[in-house]
Amino acid sequence: MDVDTPPETGELSNYLHKLGLFSANARIVLTYSALTGLAFGVFRLLFNFYVLSLGGYDETFLGLLTSVSSAAAMAMAIPAAYLAERFSQKWIMIATGVVSAAAFLGLVLLPTRGFLILFNIVSGLAQSTRQVTVSPFLMHNTTREERQYVFSFNFGLTTIAGFVGNLVGGLMPLWLGGWVGVPATSKLAYRLALGSMVLISLLATGPLLALRSRNQTPEYEVELPWALLRRFGKPLTRLVLPQWIIGLGAGMMMPFMNLYFRKVFDRSDSMVGIVLGSTALAMAVAQFIAPPISDRIGKINIVVLTEALSVPFLLTLGLAAFVMPSGANLILWFVIAWGAYLLRTALMNMSGPIYQTFVLEQVPENVQALAMSLNGIAFQFGWVLSPQLSGYFQATVGFVPVFLSTATLYIVAIAVTWAFFGRRRGTTQDDLSTQTDTTQTAVTR
Repeated sequence: MDVDTPPETGELSNYLHKLGLFSANARIVLTYSALTGLAFGVFRLLFNFYVLSLGGYDETFLGLLTSVSSAAAMAMAIPAAYLAERFSQKWIMIATGVVSAAAFLGLVLLPTRGFLILFNIVSGLAQSTRQVTVSPFLMHNTTREERQYVFSFNFGLTTIAGFVGNLVGGLMPLWLGGWVGVPATSKLAYRLALGSMVLISLLATGPLLALRSRNQTPEYEVELPWALLRRFGKPLTRLVLPQWIIGLGAGMMMPFMNLYFRKVFDRSDSMVGIVLGSTALAMAVAQFIAPPISDRIGKINIVVLTEALSVPFLLTLGLAAFVMPSGANLILWFVIAWGAYLLRTALMNMSGPIYQTFVLEQVPENVQALAMSLNGIAFQFGWVLSPQLSGYFQATVGFVPVFLSTATLYIVAIAVTWAFFGRRRGTTQDDLSTQTDTTQTAVTR
């Protein structure tokens, strides 16, 4: 803990002290993340249902849409790292917000196969650029004392907003469909619900106009990503490899959990929205409480522990799909699956911002944007390949191999993380941060 940290006055007082250190820029980005998370929460819940309501499309095509978006995100990640170092991060975030909103509008207004693929690609490009840019910006606008809390709040607020989006998204087709006299599961009801979120997505960029940009002349020479890869390739590979494996597993199941609860348990859109929303809320709470736990046991320890604890609950979801309950058992298994999904998601994602901060602290400032881009590439790679395989499994044999594959990959990722970073002898987390600081050529983010 930094020397300027106040004396022990209780966990709550210390937590509130850290929150009070958030800069104005950090608070603005948190607001932007919350508004964006609301719009994405509605989209994530309803988009699969919307595409299937159009007719002529199946789960395999849904897997293709997820894959092309992820492929675009991968292709853009390294160029985005250069843009984030070379140009105003404020205006890059604003531009990506506008482009994302335009892509969502295109998905609603032009729902042919070609345009659905095209606008998913545009969405992937914009989201990749935004993700690569936000983390370095937050690093530049935080100190080590409150940094982990800012990153965890950025994830947590986005997740809570997604929770609200899931709840609202589950009801919007019913409300809007009734308003225009069509069923809640009709394509018009879905189109109206998704279209209204385009406006929210656009409005989310408004607070970014108030950001106070730092001097855009960096204190180091901006190098091309290829040059940085040659110099830092080995340590960066070790940092992103666990995310690559986790991405392969997540891409198998996460894009399809709304379909899982609808098909296995015959739940309505609104009920699925409640399930996904409550799960997002639990995940947000877990992310809010993660920083003080990380302060006590260390970043890598909490990453390995929480990810390992999530695996049994993941296997429980696969067991429910294997049983395929019906009749009186349907409600019981639905409650079990709901609880398992809630705990699995909260535990697996609890340490997400912790590991992201760990990665950023291990590299010099001029490599941080590249580290985030590679982290995104590693995770998105799994979402390029896995959704198509998952869609095939679902269309032929069901969800059981989906969850078994995900569990296996998560276990491998946990083992790799521990092998790379969990066996340091005589080196504390603070020591690692100090070692990183001595290699930096500019002020810390």
